Amino acid sequence: MYYDKPASKWEEALPVGNGRLGAMVTSGLEKDVLYLNEDSIWSGSAVNRNNPDAKKYLGKIRDLLHQGKIPEAEKLSVMALSGTPNSQRSYETAGELTITFGHEDACERYRRELNLHTGSVVTSYRVGNTNYKRELIASYPEQVLVYHLTAEGEKLTCTCRLSRGYNNLDEVWAEADGLGFQVKSGTGIPFAVCMRVRCDGKVSTIGDHLLIEDATEATLILDIRTAFYQKDYLGTARKNLEAVCEKSWDELLRSHLEEYRAGFEKLSLRLGGESSLQKNAYPTDQRLAALRSGAEDPGLFALYFQYGRYLLFSSSRGKCLPANLQGIWNPRLTPPWGSKFTININAEMNYWIAESGNLSSCHQPYFALLSRVCENGKKTATDMYGCRGSVAHHNTDIYADTAPQDHYVPASYWVMGEAWMATHIWEHYLYTGDVAFLQEHFHILQACVDFFEDFLIENQKGNLVVSPTVSPENTYILPSGVKGCLCEGATMDTEILMELLGGYLGACEVLHVDKDKAERAKRMLERLPKIQIGKHGQIQEWMEDYEEEEPGHRHISHLYGVYPGSSLSYEKSPELMQAAKVTLERRLSYGGGHTGWSRAWIIGLWAHFLEGEKVYENLEALLTGSTFDNLMDNHPYWPNPIFQIDGNLGAAAAMLEMLVQGRDGRIKLLPALPGAFAEGSVRGVRLRGGLELSMKWKNQVVTDWKLVRVAGEASEFTIEVNHQIEKMIV
Repeated sequence: MYYDKPASKWEEALPVGNGRLGAMVTSGLEKDVLYLNEDSIWSGSAVNRNNPDAKKYLGKIRDLLHQGKIPEAEKLSVMALSGTPNSQRSYETAGELTITFGHEDACERYRRELNLHTGSVVTSYRVGNTNYKRELIASYPEQVLVYHLTAEGEKLTCTCRLSRGYNNLDEVWAEADGLGFQVKSGTGIPFAVCMRVRCDGKVSTIGDHLLIEDATEATLILDIRTAFYQKDYLGTARKNLEAVCEKSWDELLRSHLEEYRAGFEKLSLRLGGESSLQKNAYPTDQRLAALRSGAEDPGLFALYFQYGRYLLFSSSRGKCLPANLQGIWNPRLTPPWGSKFTININAEMNYWIAESGNLSSCHQPYFALLSRVCENGKKTATDMYGCRGSVAHHNTDIYADTAPQDHYVPASYWVMGEAWMATHIWEHYLYTGDVAFLQEHFHILQACVDFFEDFLIENQKGNLVVSPTVSPENTYILPSGVKGCLCEGATMDTEILMELLGGYLGACEVLHVDKDKAERAKRMLERLPKIQIGKHGQIQEWMEDYEEEEPGHRHISHLYGVYPGSSLSYEKSPELMQAAKVTLERRLSYGGGHTGWSRAWIIGLWAHFLEGEKVYENLEALLTGSTFDNLMDNHPYWPNPIFQIDGNLGAAAAMLEMLVQGRDGRIKLLPALPGAFAEGSVRGVRLRGGLELSMKWKNQVVTDWKLVRVAGEASEFTIEVNHQIEKMIV
C-alpha cells in the first residue's frame, strides 16, 4: 500500500501494531503525528452490574410475552433486566506523539507506504539537497514502538512532544533524552507513556518538548504500560526502554522482521494475471478511486485481503486483549459504542479469518477473554436468572463484564453472546486438532450448555425456546400494527444452539466425556424448534411470520446457520438453503449491506450460495462504498463515518470462502469464484480437518492443487475439483 502525499486526517493514516501496542502515523512534512494506543487503556473499574431484580421479574416478563403483551414486557425488561449501572467500560486513546520538522523548501519524490511483507510504515522524500526517510515498526519481541529517522545531505532537526488531547495529565516530564506522561487519577486504568531517543546529534529538552538537532540518524522508542498488566507500570516501561536502548536500529529491525515474517507470511494470494500486477505501481488511493469509476483491479482485492490479515495479526498477538471494534487503533477518549467487544456478531466476525487465514495463534487472546467471560457469566447466570452455567449478553469489555449493556431493547436482553463466542472453541479444534486446547476449554462449552438446560422453556408446540430474546437488532410488526423486539425463540437462537450443542457433542466424543451429559445435550438439540419458511419463501426470523419494520436491516441474524454456522447447506437442507437465498435477496432489495461488517457477512453468504458474481458485486460495493483511502472499513456514524475493523476482517474471511469451502469432510475448490478473478493462485489456506491448501487456477478452472496435513491423523475427504468429485485420504 503506498501514497504520494501525507495523510490529512486520522482516517488516512497507516497502522502498525504488535497486539498490545498500536499506532497510526500521518507521515506529514511540517508536522508528523503518531496516534498511540495500548489495548488495556479503558475507562472505569470492574463493577458488579447484575440487576438484582431480574430473577424476581423474569417469570412476569415471560408471561407477558406469552400473552402477546409485547410493549409491557419490553417496558418491564428495561427496568428489571438492564445492567445496574446500565453501561460497561470503554476503550480510550493513549495519546499522540507530534514531531515538528523545520522544512522550508518544497518537497520532492514523496512516498509513504505500508509494507505488508515487513510490517512497517516507510516514508521518504527529498527537500532541497537532502533525502529524508522515516521507518515505523511495532516490535513484538521488544514490546515497543520504534520510529527511525534519517537524513542524507543536511542534518536532521525536529521537535517532539507527547500529549493526550485536552485531557488533564497527572505528571509530564522531559528529561535528558526522554519524554513521558502519566495518568493516575480519574476513573480509568492508570498508565504511562514513555519515550527515549537515541541519535548521533544533539538532544535537549525545553518544557515538555524534546529537540533533536544536527543528526543524520535518530531512533525514537516508545513504550506504554498500564496497571492492568503490571502494578509498577511506570517502572516496567522505564526498565524495558533502558534495555531496548542498548540495541541498534538494525538489531531492532532484524528481530522484528524475524518474528513478523514467521507469523504473517504463511499465506499468499494472487488475483488476476500479470497485467493486474502492473497496477501496483499506482498509489492505493488512486487505485481505489479508479475502482469507484468502474475500472477492474483484481490485485487491489488481493491487497485488501492481506491487509485484513495484517490488521488482525497487528491487533491480536501474544498476551493481549482481543481485537475490539477498532482493533487497537482509536484516536478518541469516548469512541463510538465505547469501542468495546460487541458479541452479537462484531467480535466473532473479527476472528472468522483467524483459522482459515493461517493466523491461528491470533485466536488466543479471544479465548483468554472468553475464559474470563465464562467466570463472570456464572454469577450473572445465578444472580439474574437463577440458572446454572454461564451467560453473557451482547457486549463485554476489558473486565469481561457479562450483564446486559444499555437500555436498548433490540439488543440488550439477548442471552446468546457467550454461546456464540464459545462456538469458536470447537471451530479451533476442527482446524488444529489440538486435543489439549479442547480439554482446557471444554468447561466453557459445558457452562454454556448447563445454562441453556436451565434457561430454555417449553412453548405451546413442545419445543424448547429462549425467552425473553431478540433477533439482533431488528424490530417486527404485529398484525395489530404494534412494533416489538422482545420475543420467544428467535431463529438465530436456534441456529446458535445447534452449533453450540453440535460442537459440545463433538467435544464429548473426542474427550470421552460422561455419556449422560451428552445424552442430555442430544435431547435438548432434538427439542429445538425447526427452522420455518415464511410467506415470501424466506427463512422466518421469528417463530411467527412477522413483517419487519426495516426489511433492509443490517443484521442477517437468521442466516447464521448458512455462514458462519454450518447447520444449513445444500447437502443437508436444499429447501432451506433456497429459502435462505430468498431471504438475502429480499434484504438487499430493500437496501441491506449498508455497513461494512454487514456487507462482509453478505459476501460470505453469497459464497455459500455458490454465486461468484454476487460475491464480486458485494466485494466491489464494500471497497467502493465502505472503505477509506487507507483501506480501513468506513462505518456510517453521525456526523462523520468512522473506522470499524470488523468489515475488514470479515471480508477477508469471506474471500477465502469463494476460493475453498470445507465442511463435514467435503472440500469444494473454487465454489464461488467471480469471473473478475478468473486467474490466480493461493498458498497456505487452512481447512477444517487439519489440512492446508495451495492452488492455482486459470479461466476459473483449477490447474494445480495440493493438500497437505499439518495437524491430526490421516482421514478420508471428498474433494470437488472442476465439478469432478473424488475421495482421497490425506
